[in-house]
Amino acid sequence: MFERFEPAARQAFFDARQEAQLAGQDKVRSEHLLLGLLREPGLAAELLIAVGLDPDSLRSRLPRGHHDVPAGLDADALSTLGIDLDAVRRATDAAFGPGALDLTPVPGRSSVRAADDTRQALSGAVRQAHAQGQREISSGHLLLGILDQKSNGALAILTATGTDIPALRADTKARLTAAA
Repeated sequence: MFERFEPAARQAFFDARQEAQLAGQDKVRSEHLLLGLLREPGLAAELLIAVGLDPDSLRSRLPRGHHDVPAGLDADALSTLGIDLDAVRRATDAAFGPGALDLTPVPGRSSVRAADDTRQALSGAVRQAHAQGQREISSGHLLLGILDQKSNGALAILTATGTDIPALRADTKARLTAAA
């Protein structure tokens, strides 16, 4: 699916998946994709930084879910062995980052999938690149895929930060056109 995506745009999606997992979410939503775009160098990051966003402030606005205990980690069973799962989780988070224990692949456990708004953003990015006659999909195309939707979590966050969405959309299109 990502063969036409530039490396930074492709990595932004994988960063978004990680952000969704760290936030305890079961799906990668547009707001996670926005954060993924902000984390990777490229046109989208430049534009988002220019409107005053940074990864930490954006991350603090993400909806939080809850981390399910991965299959095989039964807190009650571990406590009978003298193991405090909460203590292990805190130590793991301190050593490897928040949610690291939850990111451990567990056989039979499904991965975090893209939500509808993220799939729409990916489709929109492909349409934007095609409309501009570009073979590769950049982070700028992904940003337009988010901005061109009527409503999604990323737009809600951008609105809450005071971002002028029509101006951001126009600037993104202008910079993509100039790069073509």
